Amino acid sequence: MGEKIRNLRKQQREETRQRIIEAAFRVFVRKGFKGTSNREIAREAGISPGLIYWYFRSKEDLFQAVVETKSFVFPLQQMAQTMREAPPQEFLSRVAELVIALDRDPAMVAAIRLLLPEALRNERVRRVFVARAIRPGLRAVATYLTAQQSKGLLRPLDPQIGAQLWMGLLLSQILLGRLLRIRPPVPIDQLLMEALTVYLHGILAPAAAKRG
Repeated sequence: MGEKIRNLRKQQREETRQRIIEAAFRVFVRKGFKGTSNREIAREAGISPGLIYWYFRSKEDLFQAVVETKSFVFPLQQMAQTMREAPPQEFLSRVAELVIALDRDPAMVAAIRLLLPEALRNERVRRVFVARAIRPGLRAVATYLTAQQSKGLLRPLDPQIGAQLWMGLLLSQILLGRLLRIRPPVPIDQLLMEALTVYLHGILAPAAAKRG
């Protein structure tokens, strides 16, 4: 019975933590990092302001949790592990599909439009984005590319460079469309699949390219 109660309390704590993160995400999207207070987040979550500090040390700590939860990092890291043996076209196609799903999520689009420009202005926000979303995502892709190079499927190339080129190629199209509102000449999924073809042409080893 004691173990059951402990598990129930642990589940309740995790549910409360997630409720705070979801509430913080909504308020951050509406008001930005600087314009948001923990009191407003607590009101959105339907809890007392003091309860936030039971789970998060500061607003920055909470923002960090929001970035980690809402970014593509966790699924990307999982894909890099579970698809370690998948051929480059299959893995990179899945990465592109992940970015396409991000582009089609209205809440994520709203977050990109508000929070990314704020990251350019606010050094604290920028550091969180880079440390908790950008760098882990690049490392996940670089890890996969390293494994493919060891099998001779990719030409010699610094995996970190390869990862940055690929993610930059994908994310730049989202930023052009969602921040600058430049409409792509074709639907975004078609555009990113074409980007995949161009990228693969550059990184595949000659023998692998012929097989592809």
